[in-house]
Amino acid sequence: MTKAIKFNLLLDKHPVRDLDDLRANFNLDDLLTAYHSHTLHRWLEVRGLTAELEQLNAIKSIDELSIASALCELFQETLSETDIKTAVYPLEFRRQQQQQLEQLASQQFNKEAVIKSYHAGYKQLCAEMLEKAEDYPFLKAAVNTLWTDYAKLFRVDFNRFFEEFIEKSPLTLFTMLANDDYRQSGIFKSKRKESVFSQIPVSNTENVTEGNTIKYLSKTTQMNWNKITDKKVIVKKINNSSAQVKIKDNKGGTYSSSTAVGKILDGLNFYSMNCTGTGVPNGFCDSIEYAIITTEKSIIPLLPPYQSYTGVTDGYWKDLQPKGTYCLILSIEAGNFIRNSGKNGEELNAEAINKQFLILDGIDYKSNNADHTLIYMVI
Repeated sequence: MTKAIKFNLLLDKHPVRDLDDLRANFNLDDLLTAYHSHTLHRWLEVRGLTAELEQLNAIKSIDELSIASALCELFQETLSETDIKTAVYPLEFRRQQQQQLEQLASQQFNKEAVIKSYHAGYKQLCAEMLEKAEDYPFLKAAVNTLWTDYAKLFRVDFNRFFEEFIEKSPLTLFTMLANDDYRQSGIFKSKRKESVFSQIPVSNTENVTEGNTIKYLSKTTQMNWNKITDKKVIVKKINNSSAQVKIKDNKGGTYSSSTAVGKILDGLNFYSMNCTGTGVPNGFCDSIEYAIITTEKSIIPLLPPYQSYTGVTDGYWKDLQPKGTYCLILSIEAGNFIRNSGKNGEELNAEAINKQFLILDGIDYKSNNADHTLIYMVI
């Protein structure tokens, strides 16, 4: 029986011997070429990878994007749907570009038509970027196409483009600052970076109450101060029938019924008049509604593609992202430090980071403040 002669695939300029090599050097363009030439099929066959070969043969679509998605799902099991979209988007732009080139060729190089089509393509791409202002995988592919196909027009139009996108899609500008072409072009001067820096999202906080339970108290203190609780509270509502109600916290701060509502107080003391006398209905006694706060602030995490970390690292470097994961650092607060993953001796502070939009290879982070937040994007 003739022994099958093994051969290596060439992906991303690396010889690939097995599936682990394929995943480590995954290159969608090279893999598509191998798929269409059936080299990928023969490579799986001679290595006895029958399960993968059966899945490959099950791909019946002739659409390039569908084939690309199927290859991603087959050979990159850990990829999320968003990761697959990120990988496939450039193919869609390439297809659109090819259609435009074919259309231009059919116009027999009519100069006026070519210029008109060029400007129309640029405007259409900008409009799509605004329409998908929060779609990071799309924007990554779009800003790349914007530069490769329309760099000259974009430079001329940059002032207008910047003013529109700083208001409607700051994420587009963050995406450009993560792209080597834009970084090396020098179009993002210091003042531009300051403007972009001012648009960085922040981790919001919200008050959290004890099960959101509202406590009701209808009480007469006979015009004396009465301690209700030493815990932090938020005052929800006050009924001041006697016009004598006052509120005081543990630090001595005193509030009227009108100024206390909505306040967060450290402890609650209540002062009211006896309202059960003649002519005062029970339903109109002095009363207060409040909620005890167990955690004064709760961090609401940022939505992807933004990532953040809030917390103390006890004087040690905390490994947030491993080496090989490139990150655009958006902001860090004073007193904290960051460095490339595992890079001993490096210690970048807020002055070195903020408004600079540095790209780090992995992230080590150090903080001594539980309320400080680091904000970045994995690119």
